[in-house]
Amino acid sequence: MRSTNSYVFYLCLLFFIGCAKVKTLELVHLGGYWEIKAVHAHGEVFQPRGAAPLVDFYHLEADSIGFKKKMTPTFNGLYQSSEDQIAFSVKKEGQRLFLHFDSALTPWKEEILSIDPEEMILFHNDKEYHYKRHQKITL
Repeated sequence: MRSTNSYVFYLCLLFFIGCAKVKTLELVHLGGYWEIKAVHAHGEVFQPRGAAPLVDFYHLEADSIGFKKKMTPTFNGLYQSSEDQIAFSVKKEGQRLFLHFDSALTPWKEEILSIDPEEMILFHNDKEYHYKRHQKITL
């Protein structure tokens, strides 16, 4: 009986270690152009429709600070943007990673739930934002 309990304990321990949140090393995937694929909120899924998508551009420096800009893709493969950008810093809180946006009016933070070269999920205000890597428009 004791060996069964220790087996279950170690199995649970491995499960929790394996389910650790985003690792700092995965942040190398943050930089670049991301397009919202869907927003999950209150048991519903919302997908953007209509005109050309807005794309979020993330730039991350080696010291865990960076900025985010809203971009509009064009048909020639370039992006248009205003000069506005929002500074952020990456902070670890326990096993979780957050993007802290310290804007002058209302600071906020977004949790990075997962990130890889092609997909990213951020959590903010009870919503999960599912991003996909933006592919340039080609004709």
